[in-house]
Amino acid sequence: MNFKTIPKNGASWRERLLYELEFEEGEQLVDVEIYDQITQTVIAKLRLYGDSISELDIAPYIRTAMAKRDKIAVTNITISPCSDACRITLITNGVSSVPRLYFREDISALSPKVLSAVAEQATIANGEVIRLTVYALESISMTLMQPVAAGGVKTLNYRTNGVPCEVVVPVSRVVDGERIAVSIRCDGGAMVTHSFRVVSREKSAYRLAWINESGGVECGSFAQSVKRSLEVKFEEVESQEGWYRRIVSSKLIRRLSICGVTQREMDRLLGLFLSPVIYRCVGAGAQQVRLLTDEVAFDEHGRLRKLEFDIEEEWKGGDK
Repeated sequence: MNFKTIPKNGASWRERLLYELEFEEGEQLVDVEIYDQITQTVIAKLRLYGDSISELDIAPYIRTAMAKRDKIAVTNITISPCSDACRITLITNGVSSVPRLYFREDISALSPKVLSAVAEQATIANGEVIRLTVYALESISMTLMQPVAAGGVKTLNYRTNGVPCEVVVPVSRVVDGERIAVSIRCDGGAMVTHSFRVVSREKSAYRLAWINESGGVECGSFAQSVKRSLEVKFEEVESQEGWYRRIVSSKLIRRLSICGVTQREMDRLLGLFLSPVIYRCVGAGAQQVRLLTDEVAFDEHGRLRKLEFDIEEEWKGGDK
């Protein structure tokens, strides 16, 4: 068995990832493992039948594996590989393909940089999380400057081996009006600093995370203007005690909005309309939600002064 062609390094698993496998003479049955070197797990095991050359698109198997991975969960200040990155090698009959890095977006032509487009001057609230996606070929250095009461100055260094990473900083114990600065250096290059002013947000603020066109995670907090509808479906179930109703599915639709931000920030927020997936950030975890709005209205000058849209989420009871 030989690997005649393999995809380019840095390709997106949202597109086809086609391998051409060339069978040896008389070799008609081959077992193939799709192995992720980052997580050290087998994503899929396949059995191929062929006479000479067989084509295998592994993208669907990677997408299935990615859907099962934890998303943007966070407990402390970290630099760690993106959960949506994998370094794949195909293993068959003792032969391994050259490892290839695949990501949620194509990064094959990218230079090392911060992939998230958050402004260098931004706001954040206690209980929220600063999240920056960073791509470096070799290393990332991060310096965090925050008030002493929140933990003071911290420095982290991480060897990336070319894998996109998430820089994560949970914000807590910071007085409103104070600032937190996160400085990032990729591969020993120039330092890029993002400064966040801590502000108060309404308890009902609704925080979303989405993916931009470069594969970077973006976050934004929105006001909830109204809960538009609640749909709960039941089924009748018979038990020894009699009949009862069991919830089959429950969906809540919320209307979110934001205004009073710069045009650059509004352009960044508009990226959620193009994101392949959107999450609601809840504490240290995330819940996938669905965007229901498919258009926005600009004013006569071509500017968007208020962004308003509807989100559908799974309802788990309560008013949160």
